[in-house]
Amino acid sequence: MPEFREMKPPNGFSYPKMSHPLGKEMINNKMFKKDQPLFFKIAPSFFYILIIAISTIIKILSEFYNDQQNKLIAESQRTTTELNYLRKQTNPHFLFNALNSIYSLAHKKSDLVPDAIVTLSEMMRYMLYETDNKSVLLEKELDYIKNYIDLQKLRLNTIENITINIHGDTKNKFIEPLLLISFIENAFKYGTDYKGAAFVKIKITIEENILDFWVENKIENSKKDPENSGIGLSNIKNRLTLLYPNAHQLTLTTTETLYKVHLNLKLDQILI
Repeated sequence: MPEFREMKPPNGFSYPKMSHPLGKEMINNKMFKKDQPLFFKIAPSFFYILIIAISTIIKILSEFYNDQQNKLIAESQRTTTELNYLRKQTNPHFLFNALNSIYSLAHKKSDLVPDAIVTLSEMMRYMLYETDNKSVLLEKELDYIKNYIDLQKLRLNTIENITINIHGDTKNKFIEPLLLISFIENAFKYGTDYKGAAFVKIKITIEENILDFWVENKIENSKKDPENSGIGLSNIKNRLTLLYPNAHQLTLTTTETLYKVHLNLKLDQILI
């Protein structure tokens, strides 16, 4: 038989070492070893840093959101408190004027006193049960204004120059309660002369969601009474600013004989 001899590799070369399937070393040769790519070396660190960055951003955004929400809640509470204060000022101011009107009738021993009391009771019912709401039906607010005018007419001697005209669709529209009455109160206060004659013109038009409100009165009583002038225009301006920011335009015009108010209001823009 031919003799088998162990074959030796050439100088500087070694054969790979093989092993059995159970997992012992199969290859032990430099030619089979490769360096790991740089991406796989830095990938774990990169993803770790990315996770930390995302977590930090989420935490900052969450804190910012909570801070903004707290500010909005605080602002809303402040606005609500201020509005409630302004509304509570309106009620006693109206009541004071209404009782003065009824007193004037009673002093004259007028047969119209019962009618005045009925009208006042309807107005008080509206103020007690409706005006605590954030908004009221425009129709109810206009009925309140009409009752107020009727009450004023009962105490005046000359009412031919007292008019109110309402045009447009008032149904299913809402407005801040007792928003317009201060203008009308001022018109009667300064538009009535010492003889009990008043010149007050009121016009209200509604087109879609826009309300145009005009009041005009003669300047009969120009004397200011700071102690008894009530809340007046400062109240209504504050309420308009709080409730209808960028949704109203108020124009006040004074001539030698007339005082005019024009309010343009977007009814569906109330904030509270």
